[in-house]
Amino acid sequence: MRIIIAGDGETGTHLARMLSVENQDVVLIGHDKEHLAELEAVDNFMTFEGDPMSIPDLLRCGVDSANIFVAVTPDETVNIIACEMAKGCGARRCVARVDNPEFATPKADEILRQHGVDLTIFPEKLAAVEAKAFIEHNWVSEWLRFHRGELYVVGVRMEGSGSLCGMYLRDLDNNPRLFHVAAIKRGNDIIIPGGDDKLLEGDTIYFAVLPANIDLLPGLCGKRVAKARRIMITGGGRVTENLLELLGSKYDVTVIEPDAGRCRKVAEKFPKTVVVNASANNVATLKEEGIDGCDIFLALTGSSETNIVSCMVAREHGVSSTLARIEELQYLPEAESLSIDKIVNKKLLNAGKVLSVVLDSNVATTRCLSLDKAEVTEMKVSEGTKIVSQQIAGLSLPKGVTIAGLVRDGAGQLVGGHTRILPGDHVVIFCLSGSIGRIEKLFK
Repeated sequence: MRIIIAGDGETGTHLARMLSVENQDVVLIGHDKEHLAELEAVDNFMTFEGDPMSIPDLLRCGVDSANIFVAVTPDETVNIIACEMAKGCGARRCVARVDNPEFATPKADEILRQHGVDLTIFPEKLAAVEAKAFIEHNWVSEWLRFHRGELYVVGVRMEGSGSLCGMYLRDLDNNPRLFHVAAIKRGNDIIIPGGDDKLLEGDTIYFAVLPANIDLLPGLCGKRVAKARRIMITGGGRVTENLLELLGSKYDVTVIEPDAGRCRKVAEKFPKTVVVNASANNVATLKEEGIDGCDIFLALTGSSETNIVSCMVAREHGVSSTLARIEELQYLPEAESLSIDKIVNKKLLNAGKVLSVVLDSNVATTRCLSLDKAEVTEMKVSEGTKIVSQQIAGLSLPKGVTIAGLVRDGAGQLVGGHTRILPGDHVVIFCLSGSIGRIEKLFK
């Protein structure tokens, strides 16, 4: 595919790198000539200095033959206009990053589509959805729901007290089959495991599991399931606003925000929420506002460093579950090593949405896990494709690819070597980055 990305900031650059790893034909448009030259010297994609709202510039970088045009500049107005221009020049599908929640309505979506925007990405809203899922399932680091909840892929950090800790996969007593270990994250590496792999303390294990058996996983991994009642949030920005709208009045929530204007806005919009005008790293204020009695701590300020430190403070005060919003990708390994339970990164959330477009309309869900080193993808099987009617053991799947499970006739199923894939199945695949092209060949 030819993919043109407008915006050479961190989000656009990350998207370009991720898609180029998948062997896509990528062009990155930006204004900073020196920055673009540095990127082209070290990365496997082309750059173009120009204005994404300029029709001559768009045509010069080949937008008329683009399969996908993605606008992720910091200015949502630029993104929307750029998509309109690109669509008018011949781009097949256009994606725009949008921050204003007023655009997140069916009517606004209809109008944007009429103006050439096929898909809008709302990073703050995506981050809020991730945070809400963590509050409801705070024993997992990833909670992926497929085909209306008929099959789940969940990431669980293994504790030393877990009954599975230290076991080889070949020795697991899985009869009847209760789960399938799709992948293991160990340090910075993602492992597609076999029978000789061992589950170790500190690993994040990605289980494919049916809804009836999810409740067995916490005990197997040594995790404590606690119902959240009291929540403390540092940062009163748009992510927090979106989250409070999703939570309603189910929880006792305290928000710490240093900007007085933001405090007034959050307090007026959510009168049942306690809003405190103070710095996120003011330990005395955190103690006064009851951090010692909180069940979950969410660090959602715009500073990754502040969020990491705040989660460490929360741990020191006995908070069992912590989440940090971390935008700098290079900080993710360090944050995970500090036992922060959940990390939200808007760049990875954006990337998952764009990948769903790259993989065409057959894909129901695409999510990037960790440091863009893995994807989980759901694809529908058509008649006559290579994957049909063969046993999984005989498929010769590419290295770094595993079938986590499938949904057949509306019911989730775990898979084994003797499972046969049938037309109409929705197959959930866990794969390392760079494998998407090889997976697509199985479904064509």
